[in-house]
Amino acid sequence: MRNADELRRFARQGWAAAQRDKELYWRDWKRQHGPAAGIRIADELRKQVLAQKPGWPGEEERREDLATHLRVLEALDRVPPRRRRPAR
Repeated sequence: MRNADELRRFARQGWAAAQRDKELYWRDWKRQHGPAAGIRIADELRKQVLAQKPGWPGEEERREDLATHLRVLEALDRVPPRRRRPAR
């Protein structure tokens, strides 16, 4: 069992500061490496899952994924187009 005092200290730490630091880290990382790096990371994660679960995604997971994508598309279709400001 872990030390109860250590667990309490961990639970009381500044989570807002940790969240801010995380957001800043990823903002800077994306600026430095660009969108292609994010795609490479996603592909590496996909490969890792396939190594652990070769049949992934199964038919049910594919159906759920398609349903989610369709819901997102429907939601985006309901968003009114943003008007552009005239150039100055």
